[in-house]
Amino acid sequence: MQPSILCGRLRACLSIAACLLATFLTLPTAAAAGHIRVSDGKKGYEGKVVSLSRTKCSLQDRQGKLIHLDVKDLKTFEKVSTRYQPYSQSAFRQELQKEFPAYEVVGATHYLVVGPKGRASAFAKLFDTIYRDVEQFYRVRGFRVQTPEVPLVAIVFGSQQEFVNYCVKDRVPPAPTLLGYYSLLSNRVALFDDGRRISHVETPDTAWPKRYQSVLAAAGISGDTANTIIHETTHQVGYNIGVHSRLGTTPLWLVEGLATVLEPDAMRSTRGRNLLSERLNPERSHWFAQVHRPSRRNGNLAMLVASDEYFHKNVLDSYSESWAFTFFLLENAARRQQLVKYIQIVTARDPQAAYSARERLQDFQKAFGDISRLEVEFIRHMDRM
Repeated sequence: MQPSILCGRLRACLSIAACLLATFLTLPTAAAAGHIRVSDGKKGYEGKVVSLSRTKCSLQDRQGKLIHLDVKDLKTFEKVSTRYQPYSQSAFRQELQKEFPAYEVVGATHYLVVGPKGRASAFAKLFDTIYRDVEQFYRVRGFRVQTPEVPLVAIVFGSQQEFVNYCVKDRVPPAPTLLGYYSLLSNRVALFDDGRRISHVETPDTAWPKRYQSVLAAAGISGDTANTIIHETTHQVGYNIGVHSRLGTTPLWLVEGLATVLEPDAMRSTRGRNLLSERLNPERSHWFAQVHRPSRRNGNLAMLVASDEYFHKNVLDSYSESWAFTFFLLENAARRQQLVKYIQIVTARDPQAAYSARERLQDFQKAFGDISRLEVEFIRHMDRM
């Protein structure tokens, strides 16, 4: 390649990068630039910029998916509108129907649900009910909540094999025990219900609250599937109403602690909140008290806060302690306010910056004070309970 051609291409790439930087870095937020269209010469991308540095550009497309691009690879840039233009629910529904032609796509207030024909409507009602419950949980406890710009998507496959195929396409490692997941990139919940699984807990008609029972019965939804929906939908709603950031690094103890606290129905509704036994997560509380607590060491909380590595190495212990610690914080009004402050500190971080163990501990102690003293208070509370 001639040097003049190479230099010409380099100048073109630099001009696009300069255009992006000049457009966004002077604005209060990258998203304030509105709706844009960019291309890397092979594929075009359209949406709003949610994060930008001199090397990386993150877009939220019209479906709400996150797309991370290298600024140096961008060849064209066009500002389409002063405001972000997500798909309308009807247009989005048509896009999903093209993607999943063998399934039915049903809309609800906050959701578009892809599911087996004849059952998708019942699933949509369940997802929407859980959304309202979770939003109310955060709102009444002083968390800042916002309305999602794009309908949330849930996909319920009719067989495990179809689910596994989708996992591979979505770059999620499939496993025999994986029943469903929420993806930060696609912003979708995906799971399967083949109508044959038997719940390891009570059957839905006796275990679930009345406002769920008719929906579960109508769709023939098993207890395992309902458990999966509640847990993954809790993640999805939290990331879409502003409790968590889809861009930055949110400590796993916080994400899973809130999700497991919200699993019991009494935590998501006004019914039974005065009864401690109904607010407890039986699986997590049992593991914490009977398995984890007898061998637990002082300083365990600091390890959980400082790094997700401990979480990956000690999964069941970490889940139970995350649940117990989050439950402890939410049971105390003053500590609950500190939790709200802590979440605000975490979500305000630069999403493209690394989050070291030291910084994680510093942010935690900005909100809660000395972690060692807090750990003593936490363990005493759980032992008394």
